Amino acid sequence: MGIKDLFSGSGRPKTRVDRLAKRVTNQYAQSPERYGAMEDLLKLAADSWKKAEKLPAGEARQALEAKVDDAYVAVLKRFTVNASKTIDDEEEKSWLYRRLTAIGKPLLAPIKRFACEADNIAWALRVVEDVANEDEEWEILEALLEARPAGYTRDSNPKLQMLTHIKEIDDPRVRDLLAGYLADPDENVRFFCIEALIDNGEPESRVPLVSHLGAEHEDSIRLRTRIFDGLADLGWDVSDHADIVRRHIDDEHSFDGKIVKRR
Repeated sequence: MGIKDLFSGSGRPKTRVDRLAKRVTNQYAQSPERYGAMEDLLKLAADSWKKAEKLPAGEARQALEAKVDDAYVAVLKRFTVNASKTIDDEEEKSWLYRRLTAIGKPLLAPIKRFACEADNIAWALRVVEDVANEDEEWEILEALLEARPAGYTRDSNPKLQMLTHIKEIDDPRVRDLLAGYLADPDENVRFFCIEALIDNGEPESRVPLVSHLGAEHEDSIRLRTRIFDGLADLGWDVSDHADIVRRHIDDEHSFDGKIVKRR
């Protein structure tokens, strides 16, 4: 390793965690090298935590706890890259998922930090699903919702991964959260939320779905068609929104003033 490898782009010396994180996310490295880096990061976190537990509250303990979080965040970055060999990639991620799930609660704070910044969060949210209780899970999700509100983003994938996780939760908050993202400028996000509201099939979703037919920002025929298909399949009475339905009904559907049907 040359002298340049010891410094980050800012000119500051790299920490051991930085160096291991670089190895973990090197998609072209040999699989044993990435495994070794992940093992080293997990051991670093475990050793630092053991030392921290022996110390009273104070700056020294806080520094060690921060080191633990940094190591866990670094190893979580393995989920953000795809190894050049597909088989190795899936095996490594599955291995890491099992290791992290076994660690349990200490992973939740690092996952919260990681997921608010990373582009690929689906695997991390799987760990949350297995490890967190309901309150802990919603604390993480609320942070994610704040970090990724309905609005323009260069990459909508993490937002879609977040919404995919939320869709599967049996909680009355889910319906309103999904409905809120119908205002997102990304058509794929809006389509996902329409699909999710229809699939979940809660009668309370009728109003946001029908109202979205008349949304000024909605110019997608694909999305309107999906809403009409969903209304027809669910057989909901939409007579109280008859004007909106008649205004936007297409040739593939009919409306008798109460129920939308497929032609």
